[in-house]
Amino acid sequence: MTVETPLARTTRDQVPLTTFHNHTGQYLDLGRRTPVTITKHGRPDITIAEASYFDRIERIAAGQILAVLDLKAVDAADMTDEHAALFEAARPTPEEIAADRWNDDAAS
Repeated sequence: MTVETPLARTTRDQVPLTTFHNHTGQYLDLGRRTPVTITKHGRPDITIAEASYFDRIERIAAGQILAVLDLKAVDAADMTDEHAALFEAARPTPEEIAADRWNDDAAS
């Protein structure tokens, strides 16, 4: 069974505890490629994920998102004209803001 999480919009495999118990190796291998959530009584209980995936999530939660994504923060004053224009082109209109919906890809 695959479940979509509402905030991250990612899908994750879910497996009942009994099925996990009967096919442990299969689900541990799958957990190296994508997180697998083990359910207990139909509710998520434990998620198995590759250690490096979990480490990245911990670093993001600790506020180190720029390092995790290998990004560099730049002051607006230090931006190139090209980058400043891209940001300006992506700015939502007042109507989009009022509707709480806009196209982030409009500048591309």
